Amino acid sequence: MRLLAAIVGGVIVAFGVGWFVGASGKSAIELERRQLDERADLSEARALTLEGRLALLRSNFGDATQRFNSARQVLERVQIKLRETNQPERAGQLEIALAHLRDAGRLSTALDPTAQAAADEAVQAIRSSGK
Repeated sequence: MRLLAAIVGGVIVAFGVGWFVGASGKSAIELERRQLDERADLSEARALTLEGRLALLRSNFGDATQRFNSARQVLERVQIKLRETNQPERAGQLEIALAHLRDAGRLSTALDPTAQAAADEAVQAIRSSGK
């Protein structure tokens, strides 16, 4: 009976130690994964905005509007993730880029060439929010 109790106790201790060691590095790994996802999303939004600027240079206002809307959707997704992870100040920084993207989309829909300036401002805001 004593031998059985020692074996069961050893298994419980081994399980507890294994669980503790396995779980100890997960929070750091999860944080790093979230940061990489955020960086990738910001890069995607920046690329879409730059593609929209190129479309404006080619006077393809419809394509530019689509690119700006896609970039806005990506930034809104990042903003939601930042708010969910209790980072409201960083989420607020993205609001500036979102406002410029809304302006660029509205101006390109109106076939206004000044949409280029709004797109430039959006790119700068995205760059500054990624730092």
